Amino acid sequence: MLELSEKIKEHFRNPQNVGEIENAEGIGAINNPVCGDTTKLYLRIKDGVVEDAKFLSFGCAVTIASASVFTEKIKGKEISKFFLGTDDEVIQRLMSLIESELGEIPPIKLHCPPATVQVFLESITGYLEKEGKSELSSRTKSLIPKISEYYKRGKEE
Repeated sequence: MLELSEKIKEHFRNPQNVGEIENAEGIGAINNPVCGDTTKLYLRIKDGVVEDAKFLSFGCAVTIASASVFTEKIKGKEISKFFLGTDDEVIQRLMSLIESELGEIPPIKLHCPPATVQVFLESITGYLEKEGKSELSSRTKSLIPKISEYYKRGKEE
């Protein structure tokens, strides 16, 4: 049996922000390339701030817990602040929103949080393109392939 932290179990049993946002400003979807779990993310954005975030997911406990924690952490935050620093700093910051909250993630499940970050980057990229913010949308789009390195963590376990 896989040993999961209490935080993972808590967010899996009682996920926050499950659902859809009608006419969302940002929408992204992903099939996790490692396991096939699916997640769709909806963002309500006003004046560059994430006002609301919801998700739908068909996946394991860690996938659902990752999306639950992440949507809680990004609400009320200014989008531009997520993208300060180098590419590695941005990805690390986004990943830590999940991993610092969930505690120890079993090595065989380390591919779950990157999918949540990737679906966020995709939804933000779509929003920024619609808003005509091409410089920032190019940056967010360029981060998507970089997150793929994180899918390889724990793969050997």
